[in-house]
Amino acid sequence: MSIYAALGVRTLIYAKGPATRLSGGVMRPEVAATMAEASQFSVDIVELQSAASCIMAEETGWEAGYVASGASACLLIAAAACT
Repeated sequence: MSIYAALGVRTLIYAKGPATRLSGGVMRPEVAATMAEASQFSVDIVELQSAASCIMAEETGWEAGYVASGASACLLIAAAACT
């Protein structure tokens, strides 16, 4: 029995693509494994954001990047950057 069945929550056939309303999407196994590993440690979030920003800049060619909690947070950051 899955955790969702135990809670009485139906699972869906996911054909839309990533959508927060539908739990964001199914994670690849290596992503879930990395998240499980990361959950075993405590870090300074500012230091983590800085490291993530450097990786995003290197991968995209942008000046920097920022990891936020979801689309709404990202839209807020983008709007703030425009002012």
